[in-house]
Amino acid sequence: MTQDTSQESLSAALQTPSRRFIPQTAIVLSTAALIASGGVWLYQQQAMEQLKLDVSRQLANNKTSASQLTQQLAENTKLQQQFVGKLSLLEAKQAESLNQQQALNNMYEALTHNETHRALSEIEQILGFASQQLQLGGNINGALLALANIDQKLTQLNRPELISLRQSITRDIDTLKALPYVDTIGISAKIDSLISGLDDLPLAIDSYRQAPPQAEESVSITAFGRFSDDLWHQLKQLIKIRRMDKPEAMLLSPEQGFFLRENIKLRLLDARTTLMLKDETSYRSDLAAALRYLEQYFDQKSPQTATSIATLKQLHSQDLVITLPELGTSLAAVRSARTIAERAKQ
Repeated sequence: MTQDTSQESLSAALQTPSRRFIPQTAIVLSTAALIASGGVWLYQQQAMEQLKLDVSRQLANNKTSASQLTQQLAENTKLQQQFVGKLSLLEAKQAESLNQQQALNNMYEALTHNETHRALSEIEQILGFASQQLQLGGNINGALLALANIDQKLTQLNRPELISLRQSITRDIDTLKALPYVDTIGISAKIDSLISGLDDLPLAIDSYRQAPPQAEESVSITAFGRFSDDLWHQLKQLIKIRRMDKPEAMLLSPEQGFFLRENIKLRLLDARTTLMLKDETSYRSDLAAALRYLEQYFDQKSPQTATSIATLKQLHSQDLVITLPELGTSLAAVRSARTIAERAKQ
């Protein structure tokens, strides 16, 4: 039995093996997979070629851009070099301009200090003269004019160190403007008017010499009546009784009346002179004498005489002496500024 089994195994081994059945679906799928793989490979190849083409084109563009950029950089470098050269030139010119400006400033400062020193010397002289005229002659208008000119000079100088001096000048101008005004020219004109009208003033004796006004005669008066009236008038002229409160006025002769008028004129002329000299005592004395003569020897009932007396009284009450300020503060300020200018010049 064992031998039979061995023979069957040998015969089975010597037989040709039968082919196995492969299904159709697997073949189709395998073929489709191969075709798809081929398609993908072809697509990848085309995409790779396109990518290479794009990359080559981009590299070419980049190379052109790099070339243009290099050229532009070269031009920018050239422009920058030109700009640096111009900037260096401008810096050199600016440095030269600064040096020139500094030199001009130094020259200006020197000239300004010299001009300030000269102006301060001139201002000191003007202030001294104005102060003398103010104290000796009472010339307020002249002092105001001098101070105004000084303030104008200080404005033109426009120096910060002269501010205190300008303030002192301004205070003195305000002080002088606040003083009461004495109309010397107006007073002098009134005195001249009194002198010119003195010859027309009637004396007290002239009022007594005038004949009383005659009454108008009626047309119906007869010749006899007219003769009797004339006779009676002539008789009344022989004797006159009048009351004289100032008998010395009746003693004036025409020649004495002339000298009286001339004496009053001389008094008024003296009053005008003392007015200019600010001599209030003599001024009042001369006007008081002229007023006394008018009241004593002239007819006060006359409108011209009354007007002249009223004018004399008004002029007599006029104050001439005014306490004038000194310009010492401004003088001290200008001297101080001059000292500072001299130190700065050194």
